Amino acid sequence: MTGERVLVIDDEEIICTLLKDTLTDAGYQVETVTNGIEGLEKLLKGEPFDILLIDIRMPKKDGIQVLKEAKNRVPDIITIIMTGYPSIETIREASEYNAFDYITKPLDPDEICECIKRSLEVRKLSRELRVPEKPPSILVVDDMQSALFLSEGILQDEGYHAEIAQNGQDVLEKLKQKHFDIVVADLHMPGMDGIELLNNIKKLDIKTLVIIMTARPSIESAILSFRHGAYDYITKPIDSDTIINTIHRGLEKRHIEVNTDKLLRRLHDLRQQMISENASLVKEKDMMNSIIDTAPDAIIATDEHANICSINDAARGLFGYRKEEILGKPIDTLFAEKKNFFEGTDLETMVKEGNVYNYPLTCITKKGAKIKTTWSGAPILDRDEKIKGVVGIGRK
Repeated sequence: MTGERVLVIDDEEIICTLLKDTLTDAGYQVETVTNGIEGLEKLLKGEPFDILLIDIRMPKKDGIQVLKEAKNRVPDIITIIMTGYPSIETIREASEYNAFDYITKPLDPDEICECIKRSLEVRKLSRELRVPEKPPSILVVDDMQSALFLSEGILQDEGYHAEIAQNGQDVLEKLKQKHFDIVVADLHMPGMDGIELLNNIKKLDIKTLVIIMTARPSIESAILSFRHGAYDYITKPIDSDTIINTIHRGLEKRHIEVNTDKLLRRLHDLRQQMISENASLVKEKDMMNSIIDTAPDAIIATDEHANICSINDAARGLFGYRKEEILGKPIDTLFAEKKNFFEGTDLETMVKEGNVYNYPLTCITKKGAKIKTTWSGAPILDRDEKIKGVVGIGRK
């Protein structure tokens, strides 16, 4: 029994009865109303609903108006549009107001149940990918006390959790004790300088970004900083807008990396589940494809011969190919590097550790343009733990 609450809004009593019986048998708690005004009133009373099934053509208030007001009042609610009069205009409006799906009448009870199940899975994944509500944590290290306190004050005023460290060794000790999203480090410090600190942080194998700051900028030190893993390089004196914008971009990058991690694990779990549960193979595949196609990152899967067997909308947009043009082609069609993790490099590491992160690859578009990207990947294994392919997630 699922227990999720469903509200059906349809002016046809027979449809309300059909859906209530079908969804109650499937384990949902179902209530029905026959017009949009009653539906919106019920939406705001009592226990919250998880799902709204809305007919488009209704008296008093039509389904698109109900959809718009429902999303304004309860943004997280899942909405599914039903209609016996489909049109391009209503499809566009339903999409504009974030309806999960658009189903045409006559209704198929199995299709409704499958649609609801899929919508709940997508919402679950979406919630898993959200950034935690706690404020991001920033650690600032500088041998000048005035710069330390200035940076700490700027960050705290922006709502970040900010701490200071006196030197590089102090930073390493703090990183061993607790997590920080970003370290802002002076390049020139006595004892352990910024470059040495970068190398030592890399050895800790943690997902913390490092921003280097310096009062003596040079092309050589900037290149050296990036070469040793710095996320960015900014100059003193500290400008509040610059440091805040740089940190904001860094946090967005961290958010993408965390989401990539979760998405890779989820994709791996779904594939393993599809292998072990043959009875639900088609349903799980449809759900996974729905997640993949709506992802903002480029996602490509290859088979055991390194030929492309799946490519999502974002990847097709990046490379400029239509699906039928690229499926079945060798993966090296898309990359300048003729040996990459899709074709064998680092596969042993992937099997041992489960994945590879931030692998630099040069994309080659259909028009021949070259684009620098980073990719993370995971092996696709069969029941005998043999590699049957690779799934990769990339971004510019």
